[in-house]
Amino acid sequence: MEFGYIVIGVIVIGLIYHFTKSEKQSSTPVVETKSEVPSTAELKKLTKQQLFDLADKKSLKVKKSGTKAEVVSSIRQQLK
Repeated sequence: MEFGYIVIGVIVIGLIYHFTKSEKQSSTPVVETKSEVPSTAELKKLTKQQLFDLADKKSLKVKKSGTKAEVVSSIRQQLK
């Protein structure tokens, strides 16, 4: 009989632990560490061809004949 009480006690403690643990995990907000819009500095690190590839991937219109600075500026304006 005492063994049954011990088993029930362990089960109750296990359930309490399980539900309080999952509540703590779900209550923490999810924070994105990297925004979807790259900064101007990040864009300047890319080559002109990489900028064109990024523009194509994001369906942005940029002038192929423009300077790298113009391409960066155009991408930033369209992503804002």
